Amino acid sequence: MRNDLTFINLPICAADIQRSRRTPTTPEEHAMTSIGDKWEAAKGRPAGFDLLRISLAVAVILWHSVAVCYGLPAEQWFYGGSLKPVVWLIVPAFFALSGFLVAGSLERNSLPAFVTLRVIRIFPALTAEVVISAMLIGPLFTNLALSQYFTDLAFFRYFLNAIGDVHFYLPGVFSDLPVPNMVNSQLWTVPHELECYVAISAAALIGLTRRRRLFLFAVLFVVTALALRDIVGGKPASPAAPPGRMLVLAFLCGVALFLNRARIVFSRWLLLVSLVGFVASVLASNRAGEDLAALFVSYLTVYFGLLNFNIGPVTRVADYSYGIYLYGFPVQQTVSQLLPNYRIWYVNFGISLAVTSIFAIASWHLLESRVMAGKKPILAFVSMLVDRVRYMLVTAWGLLFRRPAEAGTAPAKPPAPTN
Repeated sequence: MRNDLTFINLPICAADIQRSRRTPTTPEEHAMTSIGDKWEAAKGRPAGFDLLRISLAVAVILWHSVAVCYGLPAEQWFYGGSLKPVVWLIVPAFFALSGFLVAGSLERNSLPAFVTLRVIRIFPALTAEVVISAMLIGPLFTNLALSQYFTDLAFFRYFLNAIGDVHFYLPGVFSDLPVPNMVNSQLWTVPHELECYVAISAAALIGLTRRRRLFLFAVLFVVTALALRDIVGGKPASPAAPPGRMLVLAFLCGVALFLNRARIVFSRWLLLVSLVGFVASVLASNRAGEDLAALFVSYLTVYFGLLNFNIGPVTRVADYSYGIYLYGFPVQQTVSQLLPNYRIWYVNFGISLAVTSIFAIASWHLLESRVMAGKKPILAFVSMLVDRVRYMLVTAWGLLFRRPAEAGTAPAKPPAPTN
């Protein structure tokens, strides 16, 4: 059930480990422990990643409670102050975590299967949230007549969120709140998530993910080149949330860490360097720092994710993280609308978290887990389609480019595709 999930509800599988190593026991051995060693020692199921998934999802609701209650200027104060590294850690850490764990899905599956698993993991729950927002929350809270609401172009555009074309507004909904007209601001990350999957799929298509060191060097080169270009260009820093480019870079850094897990040291010194580097890069408030921050946040995320401990049924709770992320902001706006005299951040956070958890639990048990349970026949169908397309392409190639001497000879029929 927990394999092949998205950047919030992610795959953990012991099959990702290529080599068997014993757990180090002496300080000298611990000093040389690799990321792969820690992953193997936890049998591909370190509790740290599960704790990160649910903690980061809850942190998003906590963070948005500021704007929901006091408006965007209050949120902007954090972006410009010393707490900026704290709030800038949340979403990039999600993407770094996703890159590290999703790379395991790509390693275990063919590229068509990998893409299929991404689609069935992301879009059913996303589509359900979009429909609930448009068909339930919207009609309840719009200040327009229902006939006008259901015929407005903004209503129809909102459904494009289900395919990654983001629209934040529904006609007349939440128009008088501290964050006016915003139904679900958290959807802003969806296009960047899709960019990440396009990037890793393209890398797999050209064989780059199988050349682990080359992939690592390529990522380092891209980050360095972008940073140098931004230093020369002197572009201004992002005024508020982390830029989408930083999220994609954090994802690719996470992928590089997984692919090179046997070579990269699991070190407290690297953790300290990454922490200092991330804080300094973010507080520098320039584009080059934003690029470099992706490197540091990826190691920070993977280090804490690989910590293994007994914390009860955290994995089961972590399954609800995707739903918490999807439904958090619409619920917070609804609470703010219904309780205008209690727009206090901790009140909104507590009530919203409780209500969002109900939606997340229902989403997992009624939709997400059931879709994932039916992935085998879906993958078999995709495999059949891929085989047939390959057969058609090979046949067409043979007909177009066979030699003239062979023109009168019918080509041998390839074997029928198998499921």
